[in-house]
Amino acid sequence: MSVILSYNGAFVVTRENGDMKGTYDGFYIFDTRFLRGVRLKLNHHSVLIGAAQEGSRKAYSHFSIGDRAVLLRKREIRDDWTYREEFQLYNTSREVIELRIEYTFKVPIEDVFEVRKFGGEKIKRRVKRSFKEESEYLYLGKDKIERNLKLKTNLQREKNMLFAEVTLEPLQKEIFYVEFSPRISRDRLDVFLTEKSLNLPNVVSTNMTWLDRIFERAVEDLVALTAYTNHGMVPFAGIPYYACPFGRDSIITSWFLLPYYPQYAQGTLRFFAKIQGKKFDPLNEEEPGKIPHEFRFGELSHAKRIPFAPYYGTVDATPLYIILASEYLQWSGDKDLIEKLKPNLTAAVEWILRKLEEGGGYIRYKAGMLANQGWKDSKEGIPTEKGLPTKHPIALVEVQGYAYKALRDAALLELTFLDSKMLEREAKKLKKRFNKDFWTGNFYALALDGENNPSKVVSSNVGHLLFTGIAKYEKEISERLFEEDMFSGWGIRTLSSKEEAYNPFSYHNGSIWPHDNAIIALGLSLRREKEKVRILSEAVLKAAKLLPNAQLPELYSGLESEYPLLCPRANAPQAWSAASVFAFLTALLGLRVDEKLIVDPSLPEGIRITTRVVFRGKSHWIKAKGKEVVRLEGRIF
Repeated sequence: MSVILSYNGAFVVTRENGDMKGTYDGFYIFDTRFLRGVRLKLNHHSVLIGAAQEGSRKAYSHFSIGDRAVLLRKREIRDDWTYREEFQLYNTSREVIELRIEYTFKVPIEDVFEVRKFGGEKIKRRVKRSFKEESEYLYLGKDKIERNLKLKTNLQREKNMLFAEVTLEPLQKEIFYVEFSPRISRDRLDVFLTEKSLNLPNVVSTNMTWLDRIFERAVEDLVALTAYTNHGMVPFAGIPYYACPFGRDSIITSWFLLPYYPQYAQGTLRFFAKIQGKKFDPLNEEEPGKIPHEFRFGELSHAKRIPFAPYYGTVDATPLYIILASEYLQWSGDKDLIEKLKPNLTAAVEWILRKLEEGGGYIRYKAGMLANQGWKDSKEGIPTEKGLPTKHPIALVEVQGYAYKALRDAALLELTFLDSKMLEREAKKLKKRFNKDFWTGNFYALALDGENNPSKVVSSNVGHLLFTGIAKYEKEISERLFEEDMFSGWGIRTLSSKEEAYNPFSYHNGSIWPHDNAIIALGLSLRREKEKVRILSEAVLKAAKLLPNAQLPELYSGLESEYPLLCPRANAPQAWSAASVFAFLTALLGLRVDEKLIVDPSLPEGIRITTRVVFRGKSHWIKAKGKEVVRLEGRIF
């Protein structure tokens, strides 16, 4: 079983005993594995008798050494990204004990994509070692960026082995430590991580212990996945494979957290403005105005051996970026930031208009590095009713809704330098043709293929339309999503159980994704469908209650069962899953902005919630029970 520690962009993967034995085990930051192959040895037989984790940054392993001594192994990621291990040896007997402790390790300084066996031939590196007061491992990458690792310890050294000969008197304690501090040169980087202490207070309390634990765990996961960049706080997508900024993931996470932690939206808007597309480049699928899918800090990406610094293969991040800017302005009133971002927002809207023209009235994509470029980005994620992949170029149902809302918001809030009346006209034209081409008579198609043939499968993607305003048949959407083939009791499935492609344990064709359900809940809340909001929110939150550690993973099974079942491919922690808890809270409280803050709650029976929201720069307490509200102005947790 693996143990994962994470803090401000750095993460560590070990076994329960603290060793790094697994293929992907190691100490990572800047998309680089600095440390691997860690092993602690004692010359006496030891047995692991306990392991624990404290938050996202600390872990402990407890060993018995024979029947006369114990070892406590502590592991921690510190504020400056130092990975520290501490070994506390206790002689619990009345006799003298002699021990030898050995600590071996390897310093590969290798790209995370090499660890994943992606990106072609592995680089043959020459990592230099400098032995002074502190050992240092030095590497100049193919991208001309220095990546170094300092070692500090009170153990004796012998190449890549540290050791100590220990004589413990009766009841004596001895402490040893090792510290690994990574460094990267930043002069060649426009965006980079910064050392900064992260404090994210939990702003929710309830009268239910199980519900409190869900919010506590969500905050722990968010802390684990938050990174400070030189442009502000940005949520990384997930650990271990997606520990980097992702366009749609970071944007949706920031949107979900906006009423409670607006600093995420602010940082995410700034960060992605900095790496927005400026030219046409088929290698990384960059286009002017396009918001990236993924940004990596590693050597292979910056040496352009792989196209991930950044990679632009997504069609939803750009309209979602505009929507986040719109929501941020309405909640914060921060006109200064939006004014600074106007060139970026203008370029993003121009990208939408260009893609609509190129796609015959819809935003479409062809297969690139990713076969599918919406949130269901697996190869089999967009099936037809025959269970086969939809043919490219594909127009996704939810992306047209995002584009419509982005155009309308840009027009109504004057987010760009473009003519607002023109944008309003384009939005109306999109809505008219969308309801003609995507409506199949009883539901909206998942997608249109390259010949405008609809994929008539029943999918959760259609539920995203409820918050965009593009759909003419909103009532039909909300009713269909809660029929038995879509609603499992633990949430809304990604695909109807009646479809050929359905598999309740698949990645995108029958599983349940918390963020997907949260978007649907927010749309239902805007429609004032309070009972459906309650049913859906309660289903996913009760799934969290029963899942390990009260944690919402990336996805879980869509099987109708007595308790929710995990899927083997699911990442945990996952940022938008953790943030989904707050989106469900927003929906249950009926929070929305219409020049003023509106609270219209409908909480499940017996639940009382107190939370802090931030509106127009001021903190407000909201206390709610059922449909009752008490709001206390200006109070701060």
